[in-house]
Amino acid sequence: MPTSRQQILEWAASGHLNPNNIEQALAVTQSMPMPATQLRFLSRVVLVFAVLLLCSGVIFFFAYNWDDLSRFNKFAIAQGALLLSLLPLLRVNLQQPAGQASLFAASLLVGALLALVGQTYQSGADTYELFLVWALLITPWVLLARMPALWLLLLLLLNVSLVLALDNLAIHRLTRLFSDPSWAVFALNASAAVLWIIATQRQPPTLLLRWGERVISLSSLLVITFLAISYINSWFNSNASSLIVWLAVAGLWLYHYRWRTLDLLLLAALVMAAIILTIALLGDILHKHIPMDGLLLLMSMLIIGLSSAGALWLQQLNKSTAAKPEDAA
Repeated sequence: MPTSRQQILEWAASGHLNPNNIEQALAVTQSMPMPATQLRFLSRVVLVFAVLLLCSGVIFFFAYNWDDLSRFNKFAIAQGALLLSLLPLLRVNLQQPAGQASLFAASLLVGALLALVGQTYQSGADTYELFLVWALLITPWVLLARMPALWLLLLLLLNVSLVLALDNLAIHRLTRLFSDPSWAVFALNASAAVLWIIATQRQPPTLLLRWGERVISLSSLLVITFLAISYINSWFNSNASSLIVWLAVAGLWLYHYRWRTLDLLLLAALVMAAIILTIALLGDILHKHIPMDGLLLLMSMLIIGLSSAGALWLQQLNKSTAAKPEDAA
């Protein structure tokens, strides 16, 4: 359910509320941003940048002073930074921003420590093992903290590890139907999106949870759209099943983000993917029958027409949502 502030802004954008009355409506519904709220937001932004700067500073310190540091000093600094990042957890809990930032910094520094071990002791291990071990080591923290940023970090590490493993071990050659390694990446991200939706459907909606779901869902849509276009243009070893899977994903996408939970951003992403796929399919069919100049003109007109139709559809959805607040639930 959108907040009162979001609903008022949507009404103003759709023309149902006079823009001159926005401040009065925000004041009546007590939706005006308070100084404390602004300060809390700014403090979290500063905290995020502090964590990123701390972790990047440790990494660049090693890179710049690698030849001047002894093996003992390297490990002492890396482990000391990891312990220091965990010290705030002695005073604050994981539900507070400081505790979550502390654990996120520690998760990043675990990767730096593993990279230091791999660089110091040349074991000949494949690169994907670093990211896989990194993901396994922070998994208990991810389950304990239940923090969206940590879940996204874990998924990113699993994606990198999977891509590197598929490239090094040639696992994708074991199957003929789904020979393209992108199928494994799609399966991982699609499964993560489904699990995310199931795990968060009973939790109070927050901006972080919403954007986490968007990131995972968009990555899945991007991969399956790439596979479908690859089949149309014969880029890789993709097959006709990619088109069938894309249609299935589009149907589920519409059902969830149109009828279950309205999300105009994700619907706009689906419209864009559908336009790109349609243009690629028509271009592949017509390029043998129409001269290139005529084909480019036709494709341009189709892009304009389909984009306009998609924009009108999304605009109608936005207006109907603003007129009926209960539909946004």
